[in-house]
Amino acid sequence: MFLKFLKLVLLIFLSYQTPLYSKSATFNDFNSRDLSNYFSGIVAFENRDNSEALKFFNLTKVLINKHDSYLKRYVNSLVLDNKVPQAINVLNNNANKSNSDFYDAYIILITDSLKKKTLKRLTNI
Repeated sequence: MFLKFLKLVLLIFLSYQTPLYSKSATFNDFNSRDLSNYFSGIVAFENRDNSEALKFFNLTKVLINKHDSYLKRYVNSLVLDNKVPQAINVLNNNANKSNSDFYDAYIILITDSLKKKTLKRLTNI
């Protein structure tokens, strides 16, 4: 009797499972060309081919607000390709966003502030 009741409960539980609960909502505006270029940029970046990586990252700038690690890789490839002013400009444009919260960005922005002599003193020390 208990075994039949357990089977009935299991059957009811499994019948109410739908694939809609597990559907990802992040791929609504998915573009395969951007994904392909981004992965090619990652491969070129990991192979230390910075100019090639930068070319692919420039093709996928739409991901700058959608993917957190894109900005970090993009800024690193700009710096390694000796385009530091452009990296500073990109970081300043994304300063208020959460994806610009990484160590390399702080170092680049602090160095730029020291160079321009606009670094503000911390008063809460």
